[in-house]
Amino acid sequence: MQIDTFGIYVRAELDHWGFEFALHRDVEYLGYASRSVLQMLIDHRGEMPELSKGYKPLETDSRAQKIEDIVTAISRTHRSMAICLRGYYCARGRRRVERYETALMLLTNAGEPVMSATAYLDLSRRGEERVRGILEGLAMAA
Repeated sequence: MQIDTFGIYVRAELDHWGFEFALHRDVEYLGYASRSVLQMLIDHRGEMPELSKGYKPLETDSRAQKIEDIVTAISRTHRSMAICLRGYYCARGRRRVERYETALMLLTNAGEPVMSATAYLDLSRRGEERVRGILEGLAMAA
């Protein structure tokens, strides 16, 4: 009996992607002040520092960005599958309950038909297999 190490790798990469692109973290980088002016004056000993010019771009991990690019490519041909992958890996809570509800909300917002929990889990599994196929193709090419 052989252990499917590449399948374990794919699931680990998808879990890492889900952590980096977590849906509940969407509002963390919107530019809300994390420090008040008073705290800034305290930190700089009473002097106001000069304002930074421009915005710092949002940084993402290259491993997670590779999976995000793959899921984006999947969404061009099969939007429901990509949404189910996002719900399954990027949402919070139990996979069959809260993450399913998040996937339903994403499907509704995208104008896609609502599906049962069994169909959601099946589509997530098939999406995982498609990501695996693309990663295998990338590994063969390298």
